Amino acid sequence: MDIIQISHYLDQLLDIHNIKDASRAVNGLQVERTGDIKKVGLAVDACQATIDMAIDAECDMMFVHHGLFWGGLQPVRGAHYKKLAHMMEANLGLYSAHIPLDVHPVLGNNRQLADVIGLGNLQEFAFHDGQHIGLRGTIAPKTGHELGGMLSEALSANVRVIGDGVIRSVGLVTGGAGKLLGEAIREGLDCFITGEGDAYQFHDAMENGCILMFAGHYATETGGVKAVGKHLEEQFGLETTFLDYPTGL
Repeated sequence: MDIIQISHYLDQLLDIHNIKDASRAVNGLQVERTGDIKKVGLAVDACQATIDMAIDAECDMMFVHHGLFWGGLQPVRGAHYKKLAHMMEANLGLYSAHIPLDVHPVLGNNRQLADVIGLGNLQEFAFHDGQHIGLRGTIAPKTGHELGGMLSEALSANVRVIGDGVIRSVGLVTGGAGKLLGEAIREGLDCFITGEGDAYQFHDAMENGCILMFAGHYATETGGVKAVGKHLEEQFGLETTFLDYPTGL
């Protein structure tokens, strides 16, 4: 199976062409390669470090959440040139899926994070740009610090917990979605989990009684690429490896 065939499969699996994304996001096959695909490197970010890791691991292609191209004309020079040059010299392909990977009902980042905390009675949440980009549901009652500790251990991340109290209902959007705290407040949820946000959201959370958790942009978005990797292993017998390069953010 070559990269074009795998890309067509992923396009359909993740509904790449129908799910809206930021205008600058380029979803799908970003860098082609020749030959069959036997090993796939999985990463949150396509950066020099993960590209080098993929080459060292003898991967044939990378599947990432944050790709190299974000719309508009980009000169191929400096760090951008170096990344592309290394990939082409190594015959390393690249496929990227941003919002389509976040929202996939089974393999997506949101669903993977929901499974980590045992979120049940799942419903769509956080309507943005004509579509829902998060999930909401219920958990067995826990305090904010208990749930934060569970997240911290599961994600190997420093989780910032703002507020405390008993949590039964949770809304979540992985990545940098602090601005959607207001959706959780309006829906009367006990807790909102995302990766990162802005300073003013501390006061919004405290004053409105909604516990806010920043679990890390990177940490909340490792689940989707891993889930897709497992799916590719089961579906096509491909070898995959997770290229872990945490940002701490």
